[in-house]
Amino acid sequence: MSEILGPRPAALPFLLWKTPPGLETILAQEGVAFEVVRDAHPFAFRGGRFVLFDGRSEPAAAMRSLLTSAHVAIDVDFLRKGESVDPFQALIDDKPMRGAWEVRGWTLRERVSRHPKAWIRERLIEQLRDVVAAHDGVWMRLAPFPHPFRSAFNLRVDLDEPVAEDYFRFALGRNLLNDCCTHFVNTNAYSGEREVLADLAGRDAQSHGHYHYVYRDPEANLRNLERADRILRGRGFDVEGFAAPHGRWNPSLDDALESLGYSYSSDFQLGYDDLPSFPWKDGRFSRVLQVPVHPICEGLFLDAGASGGRCVAEHLAAVVAEKIEAGEPAFVYGHPERRLGRMPEVPLALAATLDRYPLVWRTTLTEMARWWRWRAARKWLAIPRGPDRFEVQFEDWDADYPLALEIQRGEFRCLMPLTGPRTILDLASLAYDRRPTPARRFVRPPTPDRRPATFKQLVRRAIDWETVTPIEEISQATLAGRVKKGLRRWKLQRTGTD
Repeated sequence: MSEILGPRPAALPFLLWKTPPGLETILAQEGVAFEVVRDAHPFAFRGGRFVLFDGRSEPAAAMRSLLTSAHVAIDVDFLRKGESVDPFQALIDDKPMRGAWEVRGWTLRERVSRHPKAWIRERLIEQLRDVVAAHDGVWMRLAPFPHPFRSAFNLRVDLDEPVAEDYFRFALGRNLLNDCCTHFVNTNAYSGEREVLADLAGRDAQSHGHYHYVYRDPEANLRNLERADRILRGRGFDVEGFAAPHGRWNPSLDDALESLGYSYSSDFQLGYDDLPSFPWKDGRFSRVLQVPVHPICEGLFLDAGASGGRCVAEHLAAVVAEKIEAGEPAFVYGHPERRLGRMPEVPLALAATLDRYPLVWRTTLTEMARWWRWRAARKWLAIPRGPDRFEVQFEDWDADYPLALEIQRGEFRCLMPLTGPRTILDLASLAYDRRPTPARRFVRPPTPDRRPATFKQLVRRAIDWETVTPIEEISQATLAGRVKKGLRRWKLQRTGTD
């Protein structure tokens, strides 16, 4: 084992050597300082005490020549034990599944991410935190919300259909939540609704695409997003974000968002009920942040046979309360047309729930994305300065947002506001509160919907069947596009309807 003279390495950042991208994802979500080491040289490991490596790609024996006796090497392969699937692969998986929930007597179905990534993250982080503590390490992270907030709330509103009357009915209840609503506008539906667009002026209004569909064809996705972008910017909206129709995500959609320079998207077929993150695609992290929401909206209750908004209001209010108490983002969504516009009890219940929790950041998804990207850009380290004493240093101090450091020791946590680039912490003198993670009762992952797909459903998927795009605008560049266009014309000639 090589030895390099010098001071004891920093407690943070963690140093990552040949680890899976899923580990980077959850450490970034947690706000833990880490650096990816790319050079196999002892000097590259001088910046941190804890070195995380993956024994499946780098044997432990190979680490001995790179580290000193002051280092603690942690093989993250132990985090795979007891898991039904490789958790690191699940964290970057982008395939959806048809899921089902039993909620208040109703069976609700929706296509969502096939892995409960938030639950996986929490399990892995808890195990890693225990290992660090067992080696006299300290677990610090940047707080997930600007100080002094302990949670954040947003109501995401998807405008899909041109039913202006319902929009304005919904707007009456939205007055209680004006500062924490984000609207995703389908421009095919609303480009002609001047009164609605005028009411949205000055509010957080973002893109929901032009046609209400996410295509498999990359060119079709790009055309659809560019068209919506031109319309919204032409109406004076500053577009930064996107929400995919039906929560659907694919790499070509993300490519289109990157080409337009969008900051974030919100697509529950990629992830739900989780902290924001950057998706992994084509061997790299996307530049487009994903801001997850709770995937159960009022439409799922209506599809299951419910009537009225009471069950919707009770469910969403319970979800928001639970996530606030857990210190997580409480982001829910819905649709005004034929739904929330006729369910005034929903915004009333959400507003009443927020009134019970004063330390909740009422924010837009756009501001949340700005904050999260800013937080992700902070570079910092924690240097030991004696027993239970650490100096926290920031490379590029920035006061755009009030920042706090969270120190966790077992079930006890301390939230420490940071006011400058250097802070001395005496862990023994800090005030801690006991904040065990509450038992989850409402926000549970769905079970897979095991009903087999019909032949008709399989054919529809194969040709990317939809009736939203006008026939003349369907591209014939692919076989699926040619087949779809031909079937749409045949259907029109046969039935007179498209």
